[in-house]
This record gives sequence, structure tokens and C-alpha cells, in this order.
Amino acid sequence: MKSKAEVIQECLMGTKVLDIGGAGYGGDNSYEDELRKAWSTAKERHVVDFSERADIRVDLNKLPLPVLDGNRWDVTTAFDVLEHLEHPVEVLKWVPTEKLLVSLPNSLSFFCRRMEQGGGFEHLYSFTWYTATVLLNRGGWSVDRYYYTFGKWSPVAKTINFVGSLIPSRMGTGIMFHCSRTRQ
Repeated sequence: MKSKAEVIQECLMGTKVLDIGGAGYGGDNSYEDELRKAWSTAKERHVVDFSERADIRVDLNKLPLPVLDGNRWDVTTAFDVLEHLEHPVEVLKWVPTEKLLVSLPNSLSFFCRRMEQGGGFEHLYSFTWYTATVLLNRGGWSVDRYYYTFGKWSPVAKTINFVGSLIPSRMGTGIMFHCSRTRQ
């Protein structure tokens, strides 16, 4: 399984990205370090978040959302954010680009459920590939492809990832979706 950092490096290198909810936890750990290195491969990255670290400060739970010029970016990303939002369908409809890359928690994963039970995440929703596809479709997106992800930030994580590749739907903590805007 790919890690989120590998997906960022492979899919977003040289692109202009609108990153919804991308201010991150701001932690100083190997996971966040891996993501920071991966994001350095994007041509531009503009973060939309309520955090003071965001380029565009928006409370994604307060509707209506401000209009954004979609011509500024090649793709929008929403990594580990939609599950925290009160109105994820409306946020998906608000995305201004024609391409979207989304990572959501995999509710079938033992590791994902264990992390959620550990607290501190405040997930309002959890997803299977099917329920995530329904959400994305209602938000105006078609799924071009999807796959399961698991980090590789430590030797233990790399080992779990390797073994978990045999049954990714049960081991992958995330589901990555590559989407295109549907014409309505």
C-alpha cells in the first residue's frame, strides 16, 4: 500500500494545489516530517483551514462558504478532513477545481478503529469505499479510481504496511480517491 506521502509525491509533483483542511496537526514527529517533505514537491500549495497557519482562513463548518477562483489551482486535496465536517457534501460542491484527491478513514480497518477509539480525532463520519463513493457522488464528483493507504513513517509501520498489502481493505487506515467533477 502507498503512504499518503507517496501519493502526494507521485500525484501532486509540479502542480498548483488547493489543500482543504491542510494545516495539519502541526506536530513535530516522523509522520508530519514525511508529509512536509512530500508537499515540497508541489509547485504551489494554498491551504484552506480555520487555523492561523492557513493561507485562506475559512471555517468549513460555517455555511455559506466564500467563493474561490478555481482557475488558480490544478487540483484540490482533502486529506483527512471531510470526516470532521458537519456538511461534507456542501464542502465537496464548493470545491472550485475539476480534479479532486480525497483521503478518508477506512472504517473496515482495525488500525483505523483503534486510532479513533484512542481519542482526539473527533470524527463525525467513518467510511467504506462504498459509502465514500456515495458521499463523493452527492458532492458532484465521480470516482476515477481508489485504493487503500497506510503510512511508512517508521520501521514498524513499514512492516505492517507490507503485511497489510495482502488484505488492504482490512489493514489500510485510509482510502484514497482520485475524482473528476461531474457535469450537471
